[in-house]
Amino acid sequence: MNLTVKSLPDELGEALRMAAKSSNRSMNREIIDRLMRSFDVDNSDVNNLGTIPRVNESPDEIADAWSKLAGKWKSTLSVDEEIAALYETRSVGRDVDLSW
Repeated sequence: MNLTVKSLPDELGEALRMAAKSSNRSMNREIIDRLMRSFDVDNSDVNNLGTIPRVNESPDEIADAWSKLAGKWKSTLSVDEEIAALYETRSVGRDVDLSW
């Protein structure tokens, strides 16, 4: 479905532009993600469309969250294999710095 929004207030348009930029999304993807969350639609639908959830916490907070999750999922992969799998599936063309 294609949709055109008319008479969007300038301040809302600017807020959307800034949110999209900070999450490395197009404005279209940002709007779709926000609409889906507002209607409590399964976010896997968004992920299937190429949206990558963004986390705005510091690297230490992200590392802490990963530590809390460690061992809570089933996998036959080693830590190194899990990391390699993450690198293989990440989007191309965007540098990722995992150091802090």
